Amino acid sequence: MLAEKLDKKVDVYKKQKIINDIGQTEYNYALFKSVWANIMPTSTKVANYVAETDRAEYTFKFILRENSIKELTRDMYFIYKNQRYNIDYFVPNFKNKDRVEILCKLVVE
Repeated sequence: MLAEKLDKKVDVYKKQKIINDIGQTEYNYALFKSVWANIMPTSTKVANYVAETDRAEYTFKFILRENSIKELTRDMYFIYKNQRYNIDYFVPNFKNKDRVEILCKLVVE
């Protein structure tokens, strides 16, 4: 059952349009909602950079109920345990049509 697998509560942040004090349009991210998800690591890539530094890139798959975020867009991001996950892309699950798979990159700052 899907409900048993959705064991992580994640916060969804969405870009919102605001007008600042001098009348200009700005965009800020704000908490949109919290949803239940299943999170699975999919890949890790380590690259060597100058000055003997390494950069690691982690990709995760978030599985959510299809109707939990009806207006899902790529400019949204997730927060789980104080870590940010940017959405790369998302696809419907064609076998189980009640869920969506969202591929995200962990942002390490």
